[in-house]
Amino acid sequence: MSTAADWDRRFRKGDHTDATPDPFFETSQKYWPLVTQARSHDCTAPLAAVDIACGAGRHAAALAAQGFDTTAVDFSPEALRLVSDSARSRGLDIRTRRIDLESTGASLGDSCFDLAFVFFYLHRPLFAAIDRCLRPGGLLIYKTYTVDQLLHGGRPRHKMYFLEHNELLRVFAGYRVLRYEEEWEGKGSAALAAQKI
Repeated sequence: MSTAADWDRRFRKGDHTDATPDPFFETSQKYWPLVTQARSHDCTAPLAAVDIACGAGRHAAALAAQGFDTTAVDFSPEALRLVSDSARSRGLDIRTRRIDLESTGASLGDSCFDLAFVFFYLHRPLFAAIDRCLRPGGLLIYKTYTVDQLLHGGRPRHKMYFLEHNELLRVFAGYRVLRYEEEWEGKGSAALAAQKI
């Protein structure tokens, strides 16, 4: 298992610092207006979004640029420094929180976010905390590797980092599924856009 220090070194070397949002992030934007509809009783406050296991913050920056009250969460101080530096250079406001998401009882708060984004991170004990952090009517956008990634080279290689087929659908079965897709050619991944009911 990688430690925060391991990831700090990787970020300092320039690994995982691509600033381009994942294509599924772009795809998910068509569902974002559903959150505004769900919050029609309070249209004055900006929507709050969280980028969980944010890395260098490519999705946090894209969210902040679109006017969301954005929080970036990671356990790597170097990742959060990159997020802050990028936000400052672009004139964006991004709140950073250092949380060890794999610690026992890790919390993202209760009903404090309208949108939660998780890209290429998997720690199953965190599923409940992700659910708790979303307000009713909020959106979950989640994409990460599946067991099909084992058919291809590269990282990750340990099975604990791979979803089983349809696992996200089972875990978030109480949500309204807006889009679900699995990819197996070139890369094994699953992506879910779903609304908390």
